[in-house]
Amino acid sequence: MKQPSLDCPDRFARLDRCEEDHHRKNQKLFSKISAQTVGHQRIIEMVMKASQIQSHGGTEALKLIAASNGVKKLGPKEGRTKQVGDVRLTWKATGEDTGYATSFYEMDLPPGKGIPLHSHPYAEVYYVVMGHTDFLRVDEEGQEEWVRCGPGDTHVAPMNALHAFHNRTDKPSRFISSSVYYHEVFFEKYAPTVDVNDPVPPKKEPTEAEGDQYLQLLKDAMRVHMYAPQANASSGLEVFRELEKRNSSTAAHA
Repeated sequence: MKQPSLDCPDRFARLDRCEEDHHRKNQKLFSKISAQTVGHQRIIEMVMKASQIQSHGGTEALKLIAASNGVKKLGPKEGRTKQVGDVRLTWKATGEDTGYATSFYEMDLPPGKGIPLHSHPYAEVYYVVMGHTDFLRVDEEGQEEWVRCGPGDTHVAPMNALHAFHNRTDKPSRFISSSVYYHEVFFEKYAPTVDVNDPVPPKKEPTEAEGDQYLQLLKDAMRVHMYAPQANASSGLEVFRELEKRNSSTAAHA
């Protein structure tokens, strides 16, 4: 039986059509996925601007992107502040600032306050700048261990690792958290924006309604792939009691 010739024009034409079809399908799939990405339109604009700059030189490039665009300084208390339960964080660099690669916030954590145990499919890095913050980690056997970090210490929570942080001292602490842009999405979606200069709500016994609201926040977090075991609690007040218990303990590993 005669084998088809490898240099047959028809065969190459079919291969070219196949490759074009495959390319179109991939482009269609890429476009569909990319269109669903938060900030995708902004990224396209940045790429188009970069292409324009490459086609110009000298002063023409400076006309397209001024030296001040994208370069900024944020002073103390500057940035967008979010209220999460009874604590606050202030975004110092957002996805829009970093090409939707990373985001980081600063948090002033008062004594006796903290964030419950949770995990997410990306790492988070903490750098303590003032006071002491206790970070909770869970080992392979489910045992909890506290790690106390002070000024200059860095704590890394790997992707999917259960972790929490609390100020279990009698003095304020401050740290910076850095992670991927998707981390920011959760806070933008579910945490209200507040004025950083507004007084912090006074400490009081939480109501059942406030507990239920907090519990719903933990359940909603699953929509953006943030998991909190406390979301399975029977009531929000139960979650608050667990937080209070963790905040009141002062023992921690160095």
